[in-house]
Parts: sequence; C-alpha cells; structure tokens
Amino acid sequence: MSTTPDGSGVQDPFLTQSSTQQANAGTAPVPAPYAQAQYPAAPYSQAPYSQAPYGQPVYQPYGGPVASDAKTWMNITALVTSLVGIGLAGIIFGHLGLAAVKRGEAQQRGLGLAGLIIGYVQLAAVVGLFAFYFLMLIGIFGMAATAGSTY
Repeated sequence: MSTTPDGSGVQDPFLTQSSTQQANAGTAPVPAPYAQAQYPAAPYSQAPYSQAPYGQPVYQPYGGPVASDAKTWMNITALVTSLVGIGLAGIIFGHLGLAAVKRGEAQQRGLGLAGLIIGYVQLAAVVGLFAFYFLMLIGIFGMAATAGSTY
C-alpha cells in the first residue's frame, strides 16, 4: 500500500498515476478540462419572430392577418352605451367598430354587432313612444276642440 503525500497512509482512489507522480513531485495536479457535450440542433426548431416593416400587416403562422386591438374599444363601447341606455351612441360606435373589424383593425365583432342591434331597438322604442305620445296629444286636443262646440 502506498502512502499519500500527507503521510496518512490512506490512498485516494481518485488519484491517477500522473496526479500521484505530480503530487509526489510537489506540484499541484492540473485538472482535466471539462468539455460540454455537443448536442445537435433540434430538426424542427422555430425561427424567432421578427417585426414586420411599418405599414405591412403581420401574418399568423397559418397565413391569415392578425387583427390588432387598436380599435377594439369601439365595439366594447357600442355594447356598453347601448346597455346603459344611450342607443344613439351605441349605433354610432357599433358601425365604426364593425367597419374596423372588416378592415382588420379590431376584434370582438360580436360585441359591436350586439351594441348595434340593441341601439337600433332602443331607437325604435323611443321613436315609437314619441309617436304614441304625439298621437295621444293630438287626439286629446282634437276631442277638446270638438267637445266645446254645441252647434
């Protein structure tokens, strides 16, 4: 059994012959360089996305244009204003929002369409109530004008 340089008498199993000789020579052993394993590139790696030039539409992987959210607020506003009771604003924002969806500048077509329909229903109800009120007013004044005459 050989002894270690410190004289303990226990041999280190991880020491190689060259490191033992270097240790006996009084120099520190040089560690072997660790090399990282080289893995091949994945065959189906995806290319990183890049920004499209200004003014050109960005396309999704399947080929369709990507709708931005720049004007989606109009469709949301159309629905909210119609539900709150401001039907005329719902009609205006509904038409603007649907036109933006058609051009690909907005999303949420259903919200704009719902706001537009609710706005038109409210507008029809208001016009109908005013017509009914006007006809009732004419009928009351018409009856009052003929009721006063005795001839």
